[in-house]
Amino acid sequence: MILTNGENNIPAPEEAREINLLEYWGVIWKRRWLIAAIAVVLTAAAAVKTFTQTPIYTASGTLLIERELNLYLTQGDFYQPQILQEDYYQTQYRLLRSRAVAERTVDKLGLVEQVSGSNSKPKGNGPAPESAMLRRQLAGFILGSMSVSPIRMTRLVSVSFSNPDPKFAAEAVNAIFESFIDLNIESKSQASDQATEFLTQQISSLRTEIAPKERALQVYGAQKNIIALSDKETTILEKLGDFNKALTAAQLDRISKEAYYSEIKNATPEYFPETLANPLIQRLRQDYAQFKREYTKKSETFKPNYPEMQRLKAEIESARSLLESETKNLIKAAQAEYQAALQREKSLLEAFNKQKAESIQLNSDAISYNSLKIELQNRKDLLDQLLKRQSETGVSARLSGLRTANARVIDLAETPLAPSSPNKKRTLMLALFLGLFGGLGMAFLLEYLDHSVKTAEDVEKTVNLPVLGIVAEFSPEEFRKKGYGYGYRYARGDKKNPPVQPPEKEPLVKSIDLITVAAPKSGFSESYRSIRTAFLLSGSTANLKAIILTSPLPLEGKSANVCNFAVTLAQAGKKVLILDADLRKPRQHRIFGIKNLHGLTNHLTAGEEMKELIKATRVPNVFMVNAGPVPPNPSELLGSEKMAEFMGKAKAFFDFILIDTPPVLAVSDALVLGPLMDAAILIVWSGKTPRDALKSAKEKLDMVQVKTLGVIINHESLKEQGYYHKKYYYTYSHYGEG
Repeated sequence: MILTNGENNIPAPEEAREINLLEYWGVIWKRRWLIAAIAVVLTAAAAVKTFTQTPIYTASGTLLIERELNLYLTQGDFYQPQILQEDYYQTQYRLLRSRAVAERTVDKLGLVEQVSGSNSKPKGNGPAPESAMLRRQLAGFILGSMSVSPIRMTRLVSVSFSNPDPKFAAEAVNAIFESFIDLNIESKSQASDQATEFLTQQISSLRTEIAPKERALQVYGAQKNIIALSDKETTILEKLGDFNKALTAAQLDRISKEAYYSEIKNATPEYFPETLANPLIQRLRQDYAQFKREYTKKSETFKPNYPEMQRLKAEIESARSLLESETKNLIKAAQAEYQAALQREKSLLEAFNKQKAESIQLNSDAISYNSLKIELQNRKDLLDQLLKRQSETGVSARLSGLRTANARVIDLAETPLAPSSPNKKRTLMLALFLGLFGGLGMAFLLEYLDHSVKTAEDVEKTVNLPVLGIVAEFSPEEFRKKGYGYGYRYARGDKKNPPVQPPEKEPLVKSIDLITVAAPKSGFSESYRSIRTAFLLSGSTANLKAIILTSPLPLEGKSANVCNFAVTLAQAGKKVLILDADLRKPRQHRIFGIKNLHGLTNHLTAGEEMKELIKATRVPNVFMVNAGPVPPNPSELLGSEKMAEFMGKAKAFFDFILIDTPPVLAVSDALVLGPLMDAAILIVWSGKTPRDALKSAKEKLDMVQVKTLGVIINHESLKEQGYYHKKYYYTYSHYGEG
C-alpha cells in the first residue's frame, strides 16, 4: 500500500527514510546469491593461494648507530644543527641497504660458491647464472629480501630478512650486521690513512717554505741593521692605538649626545618624548594633564568666573610654568653636554693626527721587517696546527686497528619458529571482507543499471501515478506448500449447466488465473481485493464503467489481472462484463473454459446480436464476451461505429466493463478504443517492464485523452524483497483464512 501525503502522493519525511532503508535491504536480498558467490569465489581463491603458498620466515635483529665525532674537523664543526644529524642517520640507513653491504653479505654467506658449486638456486630463490653478474644478482636478491626500519625517538634500527628457510633468514641478518660494521671500520681507516697522507704532504711543504723565509728575514735585518723594534717605536705605536680608541669613544659619545639634544631641543610642555623624560618631567606632565582634565570636566557644570574654576586655572598655569621651566633647563643641560663632547672630540682628533704623523716618520725598513716576521710566524703557527692534527690522526689510525666502530649489534637475529606469511586467518578474513563489499558494490551497480519498474516509488517517479496494488510472484509449488491449490475441479458449462463436483479433491491451481475463485483466502486473493478497494476509492465510479486493463509490453500478466479483478468486483456485488478485445491473441476464453466462438469479432463483422455474445461464467455476476475468430484488421474493427454502439449498450446493463486489450506499445488497438473508454489501468511486470516503456505507454494514453487511474505491479518476487516482506505477506494471508 502506498502512504501518501496530500494529493500529490508525496511520501512523508519520516517514512521516506524507512522506505529507503527497506529499498537498500531489498537490493541486498535480491542480489544475495551474487554477493555470496563473489564472496565465496574470492575467499576460495585466497584460500587456495594461501594454503599452496610457500611459508616465509622473517628474522629480525637490532643495531645501535651512534653519532660519531670527526677528528679532522675544527671545533666549530662539532656543533651541527639537528637537520645535519638527521642527514647523518638517513645516510647510515641508506648504507645498510647499499649494494656494497649486500655484496659483502653475499661473500660472508658464501652464496656465490653455493650457486657455482651446485646448479641450484641459493636459499631464497636467488638467480643462478654462471657469469660475472652472479655476485651482483645475489646482492640484488639480498636487497630485495631485507628491510630496514628505524625505531622512532631512538638511535636503534631494526633489520629484517624474509626467506622460506628460517635458519638462512637469521644468518642473513647477522651477516648484514657484520658487513655494515666492517664497511664502517674500513671507511674510517681509509679516511684516516688519507688524512695522514695529506697532513704529511702539507707539513713537508710548509717546512720547505719556512726555511727560505727565515733566511730572507735574517738577510734583510742584516742589510738594514735591524735587530728589533726600539722601546721608543713600541711606545709610539701603543700611543697611536690608545689615541685611536679614545677618539672612537669620543665620537660615539658626541653622536649620542647630539642625537639626544636634537630630539629634545624642540620639545614643548605638550609634547616631550616619553623615552627621554626624567622623573620630574613626567610628574609635572601628569599634574598638568590632571589639572586640565579636572578643569574640562567642571567646565561642563560651572562658569569660568566660578571660584573653583579660577583656582583650577591658576593651578594649570602654575603647572605649565614649572613644566616649561624644567623643560628649558633639560634642553640647556643637553646642549651643554653636547658642546662639551664636541670639544673633547676635536681635542682628541688633533692629538691623534699629531701622533699619527710621528708614527709615519718611523723607519719604513722596520715596518717591512715586521711584515716579514709576521708572515713567518703565521707559517710556523700553521705548521704547529698540522703537527697536532697529525698526532690526532695517528691516534685514530691506532683505534681503527682495534676495529672500533660507531655501530654495534644490540640483538642478534634468532631463527624464527613461526612463518610471518602467509597469515592464513588474516588473509581469509580480508578476502571475505573484500568479497562481501565487492559483491555489495556489484549488486548496487546492477541495481543502478536496472531500469525496470520494481516498486511503487519507481512508478510514482516515472509516471506520477498511484499504485493500485501489488501482486506477488506466483509459484504453484510454493503455493501448495501453504495448503492451497487443492479443490474440486468444476466441469465446463454455462448458466444452464451448473458445475458438477467430482467425488474427491485434486490439484486445482496451476496458475494465477482465477486464483480469487480457487483460493479466496490466499494472499493473492487479498491482493486483488486490495486493488478493488483502491479502485473503488480512487474517485467517483459512477462515470467509470468501461475500464481498459492493458500493459506497455506483451507477457506482463494483464489477462490474469483482468479476470481476477473482475471476480473481486463481482464478490462486492457488482455486475461485471469481461470484454476480450485482444483480437490478435485472445486468452480470456481459455481462462474461463469457454470456446472461442461467436465473439466480438462476429458482432463487429457479421452483426450478430449482443445478447448472443454475452456468456455467463462459473463466477456469479461475472459475464464475458470472448474475442471470437482472429480478424485480419483488428484496429479497424475496434474503431468502428458498431464497437461504439456495442459499448453504449453494454454500459446500460453492467456496473463495470473490463476490457482486455493488446499491449499499448505493441499495437494501437488500445489507443483506438481509448475514446470509447472511461479510464485505463496499466499493468507492469515487476523487474521486467522498463521505466521508459511505462512512461511511453502513459504518454500514449494521455495523447488519446484516456484517464489513467493507476498502475498494478504484477509478479513481484517475494524472494527478492527480504525476510520481513515475506513474513508480513504470509502472516497477512494466513490471517485472511481465519
